[in-house]
Amino acid sequence: MSVPDAPQPPPALRGAAGEEAARRPSIAIVTALGEELEGILQQARGVRRRPDGLLEARFGSAPTLLTATGDGTGNAARGAARLCDAAHPAALIGVGVAGALTAGLKVGDLVAGLRVRDASGEAPAPDARLLAWALSSGAKAGTLVTVAAPVVTPAEKAELARSLDGETFGVVDMESAAWARTAAQRKVPYVVVRAVSDLADEELPEYLRRAVDRDGHMRRGAVIGFGLSQPRTIPSLLRLRKRVDECGTRLGIFLQRLLGEAP
Repeated sequence: MSVPDAPQPPPALRGAAGEEAARRPSIAIVTALGEELEGILQQARGVRRRPDGLLEARFGSAPTLLTATGDGTGNAARGAARLCDAAHPAALIGVGVAGALTAGLKVGDLVAGLRVRDASGEAPAPDARLLAWALSSGAKAGTLVTVAAPVVTPAEKAELARSLDGETFGVVDMESAAWARTAAQRKVPYVVVRAVSDLADEELPEYLRRAVDRDGHMRRGAVIGFGLSQPRTIPSLLRLRKRVDECGTRLGIFLQRLLGEAP
């Protein structure tokens, strides 16, 4: 598994690609969850909501346009397409939380997708320069596996890990492949970086799977209802919610390193 060497990014706009960045100056950033986006925006400046609902912000010297696409592949694809069509960006950066598939990952570790795949197979590869800059900014290279519903048991995570063909790191999420395919369709260079929110040997409440609708969206009301009916699972939900907040902050700090000096 080869990882590209990390070049020095252009000082005017770190993370975008040369002349293309000059023509399309904005960097598009997508998350799945509003909670992830909130943590990221704490590290930005000049945050402004546009009339179309998209958010403008700066990380260092880099102008960005951001949105939470919603969870699940359908929402992720539609949200990323809307953002790309509005911004015509120089690059798309997907960020959010994910579950660890390999034991070497700790909560808060960042994994950049050297490979991204789902049930349909391999998604188009990330941009080599964006990936290299992500790795030089503190992320680990790995495989992002996109699934239709949460993976909640250690046994299920171990089964997915065995499908990684001996690759070093792997995480599981519900949006990365949709973002990757959407970016590729629009000829936008992309990279996706995930922060680990739950460990490979950690069990999550099984009803998280049942709370997902046909479009892959997690119905929060259903989660609350299931949780109240199984109160012993509430500490696990609260712990996961806290980690999502912490991972959002960590991803915001990462974006500052990736895109420019902190203000």
